[in-house]
Amino acid sequence: MRKIVLGLLIVLFISCQSKNDEKKSVVATKPLNEIKIERNADSLIYKINESTVVIDQDTLKLESPFLYSFEGTINDNKKIQLHLSNQLSSEYGGYVKSTVAYIEGETDLLYCYFEKDKKQDFFIATIYDYDQDNKIIAKLKLYNLSADSMYLEYIAGKKAYNIYPSKRFPSYKCYDEIDYTLFDSREAFKKEEAMREFTPSRDYIFLAKIISDDQEFSSLETKLKYLTTDSLNIKNYKKWKHNFKVEKSKNEEEYFSSENLSVVAPVFIDSNIYVVSNFSYSYMGGAHGVMRTAYDNYDVKTGKPIGIDQIINTGNKDFITFYENKIKSEYQDGILADKITMTDNFYILPTGITFSYAPYELLGFAGGEPHIFFSYEELKPFILKNTILDQYNLN
Repeated sequence: MRKIVLGLLIVLFISCQSKNDEKKSVVATKPLNEIKIERNADSLIYKINESTVVIDQDTLKLESPFLYSFEGTINDNKKIQLHLSNQLSSEYGGYVKSTVAYIEGETDLLYCYFEKDKKQDFFIATIYDYDQDNKIIAKLKLYNLSADSMYLEYIAGKKAYNIYPSKRFPSYKCYDEIDYTLFDSREAFKKEEAMREFTPSRDYIFLAKIISDDQEFSSLETKLKYLTTDSLNIKNYKKWKHNFKVEKSKNEEEYFSSENLSVVAPVFIDSNIYVVSNFSYSYMGGAHGVMRTAYDNYDVKTGKPIGIDQIINTGNKDFITFYENKIKSEYQDGILADKITMTDNFYILPTGITFSYAPYELLGFAGGEPHIFFSYEELKPFILKNTILDQYNLN
């Protein structure tokens, strides 16, 4: 009898262990960075608690940064992947939980931002189709954030699908640092040389260490290693602290607000391609800041970056003409320059390649960052042989 009971316990243990192995553990967020505040007589910067800092009359809630990747299936068994990040936002904003998603067969990425539901213990977001008069594509609910039981609920119409953290895709251990200086410009303000009495200046650094438990993506961990916005400080990232201080303004540059911020996150991944976006924002005074989203495409097998001239015959005259004509047909009179210059900023998807321009490169600031999609069917005459695109351009 004891042997039977013992045998049953062993089977039960193995069964439970097997189920646990099927589920990938969520990488826990690191503890909140140490907050270093240099005191001054006016107490213009101080802490309310361990995660909330008051700067003059503004309040900044500090959070731990993170990156999580999810994958599952939705309508008609289509695959979907979503990449969730928590990083500081531009224009002196706080931390924002943003998501980029890709649905199998689609030609572009989808974006949304999560907010905490005031009545429930979960986060909510809405995905819009901005090309179709802001039509709602789906609603998302995020449960049990940063816990092993974390999951997303994807709601499209009357159907709902649970999407879980990917068991295959890389995980990330994230670090960040805020360097905030509040310049005391009261003397210059009295002389009407400064715009305000106290002038903020903020810099933000972010880094994510790539962790892969799947052999398929091991080169990303061993070759690429990090997603980072500041390679110069990469050696000291474990010692990063949030720094807040007040200083007397000494020159005209310190009479005006300034900000430098750059955030990085994965936006698409499969067994061939790993695509990362790097959004940068810089404000040095004037009507508005300057923004730019750069995309990096990596070969999953080697971890090496992929340039556009490695996959497309960009020197072909027919391609250059085709490229220019497509952009002209989409934007017509809005194009700033007489001659269209091809951009080397692009990202690869299973359905085609999207080229992206920064504000003022193609259109005026109000035009944002124009994206031009080229399907593989269109690009077929110009695709180079024996490239990573062979996996998508088979027909």
